[in-house]
Amino acid sequence: MLKGKRLTLRPVVEEDWELRYKWLTDPEINSTLPSGNGIPLTPNTVRERTRKYAESNDKSVYFTIFNKEDKSIGNAQLYKINPWNRNAELGLWIGEKSEWGKGYGTEVVEILVNFAFSRLNLHKVYLTVDSDNIGAIRCYEKVGFYKDGVLRDEVFKNGKYVNRIYMSILETDIIKT
Repeated sequence: MLKGKRLTLRPVVEEDWELRYKWLTDPEINSTLPSGNGIPLTPNTVRERTRKYAESNDKSVYFTIFNKEDKSIGNAQLYKINPWNRNAELGLWIGEKSEWGKGYGTEVVEILVNFAFSRLNLHKVYLTVDSDNIGAIRCYEKVGFYKDGVLRDEVFKNGKYVNRIYMSILETDIIKT
C-alpha cells in the first residue's frame, strides 16, 4: 500500500474488475483515456485484464485508488518498468466523476513518482497524454513533468485526430530536502 495525505493506493485485486468495467465503459471517462482503441470492451475482457494486473511481476505495478472514506475512485499504474534504463511509464484515471476536480490526480502522480524514485530506484518516469486533456496536462506539470514532444495526429477519437504529448520527469527534477 502507498499512502498520501488523502489517498491510499492498494495493489489491484481480481475483484476490482467490476468497478473498472463500469468506469471503462462510461463514454465520458473513456474519452479521457489514451488507451482506448474504439472497440467496445466486454466484461470478460476487463475481468481478464484485471486478473493479469493483479499478478505480481517486475515489469508493472497496478493500483486501485481509495479516498479517505475508503471508497474506490480510480486506478493508477507504473508499467513498462525497465530496470536497465531505470524508467517506467505512468498512467492513471479517476473513474468516479464526482471526484473529478479535487486534486486527486495530482496527489496520485506525486505518490507514484515518489514510489518510482525512492523505492524502485528509477531515474525517469514518462507518460503520454492527449492534447485535449487539459486538466491532466496541468496536473502533470504541477508535479514537475516537462513536455518532451508532440506526436501529431496520434489518435483518432470522437471523430477527429488528436495530438498526443510525451512528458517526463527525472529524479533530478525533484528538489531533494
